[in-house]
Amino acid sequence: MVVIGFDPGSISFGVGIIKKEANKVFYLHSEEIKLREKDFFAKMKHLYDRLDHIYASFPIDRAAIEEGFLGKNVKVMNLLARVRGVVMGSLIRQNINLVSYSPRQVKLAMTGSGSALKPQVNKVLRMLLDINDKKLGNDESDALAVAYCHILHLK
Repeated sequence: MVVIGFDPGSISFGVGIIKKEANKVFYLHSEEIKLREKDFFAKMKHLYDRLDHIYASFPIDRAAIEEGFLGKNVKVMNLLARVRGVVMGSLIRQNINLVSYSPRQVKLAMTGSGSALKPQVNKVLRMLLDINDKKLGNDESDALAVAYCHILHLK
């Protein structure tokens, strides 16, 4: 089973792909999609096209996304809702269901503590997926953690 995880952002968007075979989980791919275009439509077109390319490159079975903390900033909440809409649309086209996890759920699944810090999550993730030769950006690491969290919840 191949699972893709997403850490949504309007400037940097994390993608992480892992594979579960028997009782072992393997790292397949991760990246941060940089959305540098000034126009929001152009950013979302770039994101959609990149996701399409990723789906064509990997046989994705499941998908999970981090909900993210939105606080009281309505503008940011609206912006990220649109980003999630692009992800949902791209997955609908692939006939893949999307499951959401809160940051607390992801941290708890990875480290045993819902209040763990990003470096702690990254360290555990590197150990579990045996990633030694690749530097992971924060969004990449978060996306991989979301995918791993989803695999743990499938038991």
